[in-house]
Amino acid sequence: MKESILTTEIRGHQIKGQALVWFGIGCALAVLCFTKYYIPPESRPGAELRGSGYYIYTSISLVLYLHLISQTYRQWRMQTGIRRLEIQFLILNAGVACLLAIILNAAGNYFDLRYLARLTPLLIVIFYGLTAWAVTVHRVFDARQVFLSVVQRLLLVIMLSLGILGVEFLLHGLLAPALSLVLSVIAGSTFAFLLERRTREWFRLTPEQSIAQLRRAMTEAARSEPSPDKLVTAYEELLRDWSQAGYARLLFDSGEVFVGGDIEFTKDRPAHPALVQSEWTTPESLQRRRTEPGLIDLRQFLTEFDLGLAVTAPRGSPTPSLVLVLGTKVNHRPFTYPEVQQVQEIAEFMDNILARSRLTRQARQSEQLATIGLLGASLAHEIRNPLVSIKTFAHLLPTRFEDPEFRRRFHVLIPAEVDRIDSLTQQLLDLSNPRRHQMERISLHVVARETIDLMLTRATEARIHLAATYGATTDTIWADASAMRQVIINLLINAFQALELQETDRRVELRTRSSPGGSVILEISDNGPGIPADQRARLFHPFVSTKTKGMGLGLAVCADILHEHKATIIVPDIGRPGATFRITFPCPPPSS
Repeated sequence: MKESILTTEIRGHQIKGQALVWFGIGCALAVLCFTKYYIPPESRPGAELRGSGYYIYTSISLVLYLHLISQTYRQWRMQTGIRRLEIQFLILNAGVACLLAIILNAAGNYFDLRYLARLTPLLIVIFYGLTAWAVTVHRVFDARQVFLSVVQRLLLVIMLSLGILGVEFLLHGLLAPALSLVLSVIAGSTFAFLLERRTREWFRLTPEQSIAQLRRAMTEAARSEPSPDKLVTAYEELLRDWSQAGYARLLFDSGEVFVGGDIEFTKDRPAHPALVQSEWTTPESLQRRRTEPGLIDLRQFLTEFDLGLAVTAPRGSPTPSLVLVLGTKVNHRPFTYPEVQQVQEIAEFMDNILARSRLTRQARQSEQLATIGLLGASLAHEIRNPLVSIKTFAHLLPTRFEDPEFRRRFHVLIPAEVDRIDSLTQQLLDLSNPRRHQMERISLHVVARETIDLMLTRATEARIHLAATYGATTDTIWADASAMRQVIINLLINAFQALELQETDRRVELRTRSSPGGSVILEISDNGPGIPADQRARLFHPFVSTKTKGMGLGLAVCADILHEHKATIIVPDIGRPGATFRITFPCPPPSS
């Protein structure tokens, strides 16, 4: 066992040769115990005798265990990682326990103290109890998990025993003893098997639970953080806490190198194909593999950055897009193979989420670039018309200044065109930098009535019948009164403009009502041509308009204002001519 742990390369003939020597000595000692030289034939109870074979057996055993322990101790001091732990627990501890047991037996027989030999089981229990205490105190293993695992196994043994005894009691006398025993064992084992998975859940020993929690945390982080760079930082913190590692890094393919944070893993080094081929590696796994240039370089990479685990994602890909590395654990435990499989699963999960996040950012950037281009074209188109008028009047001013009609038109049109440019720029400012709203309890009906009174003159001039129906039983909302007035004005202006090409029967109606959940609903409808179906999805985006004039910023500004008020605006398909804009205000917070 010691040689199999310490051997780096597979040297089967050497291991077999050394093992045969020890095996031969062990068989010879075992055979010696059944000869008359070990216990003479004249030995009787109460007058026990020991032959020369007994002393030969004891002496050789003491020498062999001393040799094994001293040799193992020298080799143990030169080992690290999992080999050091295996040598300590599998060889040193067992060797010392067996050595002490032989000494106690020999001392008991020599001094005729039989109770010393009977203390051997107690000695072994105490010895391994102290070993378990040292292991958990020095954080080689998780003390809580060790304790819960022992309790779970003890519970299974108790339930297995009770199950066998219970079935045996029920079948006693009904079946033959042998058949009753077989059925009892089968029933008890089945019960214990079914109970094993449930007890793992009770004692939180199922690794999938922590995996599920980590997945949920990563999904929530992806929903709340649109930036891939910040998402990577959040994922690294989650991985570090989940794996109990010193740190975690996500290395992404940037051409000739995988890079992440302060770690670089170039593709031209021999370690790269070795890692891609194996898909994962730990310092302990490398100690068991053949000495190759790629594996030596991979071991140097792990040692350079004090890494405990490195995995690639996606699994099985000759060109991985992600290398996930974890530092050594704070409790110095090596990563086990089940943990490696979990990390591989999480690495693929993160790789998919981050890929979608990058694609979303690219789409958003493309949309922003398209919006900037559309903004420039829209501004150029809208500002060019008033500038042409101003430029024309400026050129005619020296020659026609004495004309009273020219001065009158100059006085009327130039301020109007400047106001038009100012209105365009103000809409852009409102869209890009919304002002802070003074939230308070207001009456929606009061704000709506005041706005209707302001718009009546304009409606009369446009030959539009403007009506209002206030059907909401409770009109109190939590909002900024001036912002709500701006929203209603924008929607009424849009309705007026939609009716410009309609010769007769121009109608616009404002309605309020209460919803079953206590919210307040405001609707503004017109009987114009309506909104095309292909424009409904992007109706509240900037620079989207169904009219031939205007930049399409009014509805975007309204949507931003209502979003700040946690209200919603939609265009429901109610099956009537024209268009209807429906705003739903949430229930106001309690007054106390």
